[in-house]
Amino acid sequence: MSGRLPVDDQPVDPPVDTEVVAPEVIGAEETVEPAEPTRREFPKAFPDAEAEPAPAGERRPLGERLAPAGRALTRLRPRTVLGPIVMVLVAAVLTAAGFWFRGEAGRVLDGGSAANKALADTGATTDVITQVTRDMETVSSYKYTDLAGAQKAGQAVSTGKFLGDYNKLFEQVKSQAPAQKAVVTGQVAKIGVRQLQGDDAILLAFLTQTTTRADTNQSNSVGLVYTVTAHRSGGKWLISDLTPR
Repeated sequence: MSGRLPVDDQPVDPPVDTEVVAPEVIGAEETVEPAEPTRREFPKAFPDAEAEPAPAGERRPLGERLAPAGRALTRLRPRTVLGPIVMVLVAAVLTAAGFWFRGEAGRVLDGGSAANKALADTGATTDVITQVTRDMETVSSYKYTDLAGAQKAGQAVSTGKFLGDYNKLFEQVKSQAPAQKAVVTGQVAKIGVRQLQGDDAILLAFLTQTTTRADTNQSNSVGLVYTVTAHRSGGKWLISDLTPR
């Protein structure tokens, strides 16, 4: 047997053009035109719509066009209810103060009298906010190592009914703080003026009070909300009443 492959004796008809095609070799692999490079397909976050495309000139309803994306988002929902609940609670806590003060500002705008300068006189409003903020932080802070100094500072920013209430409250502080070795710090987180007329003002305040006890080596913080009534005496704004909300 020769080393040559058998060749079909049947000639191949030439094509229409002038090129001559070589005879087909039996057993030889077909010549395949090189294919275009395969492009890698990545999964889509939002699959294409399964429905057939709408005819030209006809626009499908919005709900139908967004249905595939809705199905994809459904598949991505959390596997437990804990995640959504935590996110909702965090969002509620972070935005509560903003909405509350916005509502109170709306009351001032809608129902305030002409004498209310809380929004008209920005200088006076800033002044009362600055001083009452300092007053609130003073009366809500003390150190067990200097209770006398803390009480004296609190009395200096108090007047009227609140001065009596403060002294009564501080008697309890003096009886407990030394044994607990307590250090209490108050910080105003948010404050706004609801009404400002002459030498009297009503404010709304969010206060964070942090207590550290050396006897138990523990620290904790609480959030408090107050309606603050202030009176200006001798050019200074003093707390005349404090009502928890």
